[in-house]
Amino acid sequence: MTNVISYNNDKGLLAYIQFLVDRALKPSNGNTDPVFDFEDALDQTEMAQLAVDELKKIPEVNTLFAERWLPAPFNLDDLAKLPEGTLGHVYAIEMKARGFDPYFYKKVPVVDDISYLKMLWRSTHDIYHIVAGFDTDGIGEIGLQAFVLAQTPIPISVMLVSFGMVMTSLYQPAKFQDLMAEIARGYSLGSHTPRKLIAQKWDQFWEVPVIEIRECLGINTVKQREIA
Repeated sequence: MTNVISYNNDKGLLAYIQFLVDRALKPSNGNTDPVFDFEDALDQTEMAQLAVDELKKIPEVNTLFAERWLPAPFNLDDLAKLPEGTLGHVYAIEMKARGFDPYFYKKVPVVDDISYLKMLWRSTHDIYHIVAGFDTDGIGEIGLQAFVLAQTPIPISVMLVSFGMVMTSLYQPAKFQDLMAEIARGYSLGSHTPRKLIAQKWDQFWEVPVIEIRECLGINTVKQREIA
């Protein structure tokens, strides 16, 4: 794929600039739609295709691409009835406690590898918070993106880490050191986790204790930061 980036003609670059402007004007409105719109704008970049090409070199991930696997539909109330400590129970309790909708993300038709990767990432993202041990606040989210970036070259993770640094330095400079520490923790943890989170069929793990999943994946959890 040939993609010469310029200020005037690159959709991804222009979307990033607009994304920064929009989020700077409304940094705490809780609306995630701009994130997904921004991610969609990155489809035509060379990095998006390179991410797919690299991931398909991993046999387990290549199988997912071939199958177009996505998690089977689930209900939080049903998952909450599973034994304490299992992935399904912990996930459901955390999601319900925060008032999160597991299907909050923007859906796109799966028509090629890039659109499939987006839906795979979007539909499993919240599970990563539980398994990798990152909070769902702003700093925790960027820490998780650093973890993902270390494991998987997904364009949106690159952009969100850089975006988090820009926005924190501008609007919450007192938290910049905490942010960088969480980015470092996330990248280190992701780099030293041998099995890819994106390669897992997560709906097969609902009844498995989180601690066993971490051991299976080789996640040597670095101490989670204390939330002020």
